[in-house]
Amino acid sequence: MKFELVLELMGDMALLAMAANFIGRNRYIASCAERPTTPRSWLTLTVIFSVLSILGTYTGVPVEGALANTRLVGTLMGGIMGGPWVGLGIGFISGLHRYLIGGFTAEICGAATLLGGLMAGMARQKYGLHGINWKKAALLALAAEGLQKGMVLLLAKPFEAAWALEKAIAVPTTVVTMLGTVVFMLILKDIKTEQELHGAKAAQLSLEIASRTLPFLRHGLTMESAQKTAEIIFAFTGMDAVSISNREQVLAFVGKGADHHKPGEPIMTQSTKQTLISGMLHIVHTAQEQGCPVAGCPLQSSVVAPLVVNGAVIGTVKLNRTVPNGITEVDIRMAEGIAHLLSVQIELAEIDCQRKMREKAELKALQAQINPHFLFNTINIIMSFCRTNPDTARSLLGHLATMLRHSFADRQDFVTLKEEMEGIAAYLEIVKARFGSRLTVKTEIDPILLEAPIPLLTLQPLVENAVQHGLFPKLSHCVLTIAAGLRDGAMVIEVRDNGVGIPVEKLRTILAGQGQGIGIRNVYKRLTGIYGKEYGLAIESTLGQGTTVRIVIPYEGRDLAHAG
Repeated sequence: MKFELVLELMGDMALLAMAANFIGRNRYIASCAERPTTPRSWLTLTVIFSVLSILGTYTGVPVEGALANTRLVGTLMGGIMGGPWVGLGIGFISGLHRYLIGGFTAEICGAATLLGGLMAGMARQKYGLHGINWKKAALLALAAEGLQKGMVLLLAKPFEAAWALEKAIAVPTTVVTMLGTVVFMLILKDIKTEQELHGAKAAQLSLEIASRTLPFLRHGLTMESAQKTAEIIFAFTGMDAVSISNREQVLAFVGKGADHHKPGEPIMTQSTKQTLISGMLHIVHTAQEQGCPVAGCPLQSSVVAPLVVNGAVIGTVKLNRTVPNGITEVDIRMAEGIAHLLSVQIELAEIDCQRKMREKAELKALQAQINPHFLFNTINIIMSFCRTNPDTARSLLGHLATMLRHSFADRQDFVTLKEEMEGIAAYLEIVKARFGSRLTVKTEIDPILLEAPIPLLTLQPLVENAVQHGLFPKLSHCVLTIAAGLRDGAMVIEVRDNGVGIPVEKLRTILAGQGQGIGIRNVYKRLTGIYGKEYGLAIESTLGQGTTVRIVIPYEGRDLAHAG
């Protein structure tokens, strides 16, 4: 009898195995198991596993006035998948169902089912969903069956009937419950391992695609960059068609169906529009779900992933196949990975674009930044010389015109050192008129460097800072030195003054980029942005003795400069 009972109960395990396969592969149920405390997840898991438990009761075998069944397998697995609250919910529903069926063990089996669900939920809470292996699952099933059988022997009346029942079913039901729970867990673990392999393969492919598309997406999501990106995805994935869209139109399309899915035209398919609205990955199984209005469209199934930048959906990437239900788990993982990496690249491109625009605006502000007091004083000096020394007044007007021309000219981002020095020379000639004989200007520039390119307005802000903040407050003789030479293959430019120096706290603020002026900060950011952190700007200052500002630029940076 026992062997026959085992065989009958083993038939129920086929149903459990099918359920495990379905549950393990269903993305929604898997997400519920990861977050079982939300109301929707709790309800989903409770309903699914309560149905399994109730089916286990219905397919039970009548023995000695009671039922030998696999109800506990569904209850235990529900508790493991969902935790204590899900386990209690399943235990209550399936236990109540068992009680309503009747029999002299109805109340006890119902209560034992409730406790079994709670036990499984507590095990999930202690070890975690992925911390329960098949051995722990087997011990849990053994403990739950032992609890139920102990309660039957202690509480069921008459005892003789309870003893006869357990003699007949104790071993078969315990074995089947343990086997069913272990099989359920092994199937779930096997599916998880398979999905992890799919995920690893998709991640590797996504990273390879991202590295190939990076040069094109550096300038953002345009029709040109989208087309190159779609071609790369199409070549690497083996899909039948690949498309990329923004929120209004198709930006790129490669593969079958390109005769009517054309770049630059409005989005046609409902599946893409749904993804843009929901912001969620969308899997299409049939041509009807695809929603293409063109008859005979070869695209039957697809996965549509949103491109999300700064929390907003800006477009989609869509992988298509020409057969119904052709989207695999690898395709889904790959679409997710590609969409995420492309979104990151587009976001970084936008950040870089904004940074360049901000720096460009700062440069324009710096270029147009003429101190009103300096301008008024210069005009007053010129006026004073108009009667006493017209030649000097004429010369100063010429220098002022040169300075203004350099300030307002719409030039390229790079100029030669010689061009930069022309504007500085004009500025210093005007300054000398204010300082009189108190100022000496020295230039120590290697002639070979005069034609070397440097970023626009690299030296001018440093010279102005040296004059206004270093030398002007000084009452004794002032010396300003501008030097440039080659050192270890790099161009080293120094602006030195013997002025009042910079206090330590103020120097620390300037080096941290927290000063009020935009001059030095802008120069530092542009130099490091163009040439890297190993180059740039350094300041040395001694209070009461003077300041040296040093710029280091790669001499071979000439090519890089013109490329910028």
